[in-house]
Formats: sequence, C-alpha cells, structure tokens
Amino acid sequence: MKQWRWWVQASRPKTLVLSFFPTACGIAWAWHDGVVIPVRAGITLVCAVLLQVLANYVNELGDYVRGADTPERLGPPRAVAMGAISPSAMRRASLIVSAVVLALGLVLVAQVGWWLLAVGLAALLLAWLYTMGARPLAYVGLGELAAVVFFGLVPSAGAYAIERLALAAEPIISGLAFGAFAAAVLGINNVRDLQLDRQVGKHTLAVRLGKDAATRLLHLLLAIPYATALVLSIWYPAASSALVTLPFAWTIARDLQHADGKAYNQLLARTLLLTTLYGVLLIGAIVLRPLTTTK
Repeated sequence: MKQWRWWVQASRPKTLVLSFFPTACGIAWAWHDGVVIPVRAGITLVCAVLLQVLANYVNELGDYVRGADTPERLGPPRAVAMGAISPSAMRRASLIVSAVVLALGLVLVAQVGWWLLAVGLAALLLAWLYTMGARPLAYVGLGELAAVVFFGLVPSAGAYAIERLALAAEPIISGLAFGAFAAAVLGINNVRDLQLDRQVGKHTLAVRLGKDAATRLLHLLLAIPYATALVLSIWYPAASSALVTLPFAWTIARDLQHADGKAYNQLLARTLLLTTLYGVLLIGAIVLRPLTTTK
C-alpha cells in the first residue's frame, strides 16, 4: 500500500461521521433558530473532524506503545503496528494536526469568546489522553462516557453556541443521540477485542462488565437515539422522521446477541451507516421542515 493510503487508513475515514453529524446537527438547529455564519460553521465542522482524526492517530500510537495492537487483533490492520508508519512519524503528525486545530480554534475564539478556548483545549487534551498518558481513558473503562460527551453533547451544543452565543435544549438532546451512537461504535469495537484487551491489560468497559452485560449496554445505547427523537418530536413533529431507522437499529441489536469474532466488523459498519441515515433524516427535518410551534 502506498504511504499516503496508510495515512488515510489511520484517520479511519468511515468513522468520521461520528464527529461530523453531531456538529452539523448543532449548526442545523442554529440555522433553524435564525442564525448561521457560513465561514464560522465551516471552521467548526473542520475542527470537529480534525479532532477525531487526531484522536484516531493518537489511538494508533498509544495502542502500539502499550501492545494492544497485535497481529491477532480482529479489526483492520493498524499502520503503526504493521510498521507502515513509524511511531515518531505518527507522533509528529498528531502534533501537526493538534496545531492546525488550535490555530483554527483561535479564529473562532476571537469571534465568539474565551469560553471556547477552554472547550477546545479540553477536547484536544481528551484526544491525547484517550490512549496516552499514565492512565489512558480507554484503558480504565471511560471510553464510552467520553464518546457520549465529546462525540455528542459537546460538538452539538458547542456548534450551536458558536453560532448563537447561547445554549438550547434541542442541540443538547440531539447531541445525546449522536453520543450514544458513538459510544455504541466504540462499545462494539471493545466487545470484539475483549479477549485481547484483557490479555494486554486494557480494562475497557467490555472487559470490566463481561460480554453479556456489555452487549446489554450496547442495546441501551442503540435505543437512546430513538428516545431522544421521540422527545424532540413533541415540539418538532418532523424530528420523528429519524424513527424510520429504528428497524435497522433493531436488527443490529438482535445480531449483537450472537456475534463473534470478525462478525463484529460488519456490525460496526452497519452502526456507522445507521448513524449516517439517522443524521441525514434528523438534520433534514430540522432544516427543511418549518417550525410548527413557537418557542
């Protein structure tokens, strides 16, 4: 494989929907409420996606250093573990992406206020501490919680606040839905790698709970977006369009009960597709349907 393809693969492009859609949803709610500055919204989206790329790069580096990426892993091959990208090159790339995110973030800070700097620095710190440092979050069972917060609540509510300079219930509720999808993707990955993670001392939530309890948690995470869609539909009936994807979610939950080995890879792909369909329908409902009730 050519070198640039390894870098693309290390960014895990298929997973970038997990940062794109909550951010886009927050922007959609801001547009719905009457204010969107296109350049600001564009920078926000780029920062959100680059933060995920950074997290993925650091994840490759951290798991390699700690021995979690071995030839026995069931997921796609990792560039650093395969020797296609050196650890030092991955560290440099991670620092460069961090610098780009910080530079773009400072442009937004200058426009909306210093509070955003604290949020941005927290997101950068999380990207590094997820698999790096003395006690990485991924190794102590906090990965799913971090996903709900930083791949759901923060990008959705934050994108809205960047445009409106205020918070609102709708982007927070929507963010919970996308955070649950992100946590489900991570959880499926962790259940798949449960045995190997246990051997290398990576105490993910799946390792701590065991396969059966972790699978039940995945069922809950897949249900949360539909509960939030029902809540949103009380004020915005068009939001119920996202419920169309519920049968798809149900089949994923059903198949999780009997999955094993590399079958989890297909379930991961299906969950990412589900997230995309849900995001398109919900954002489309926000942007295209008129407000049915006054705020």
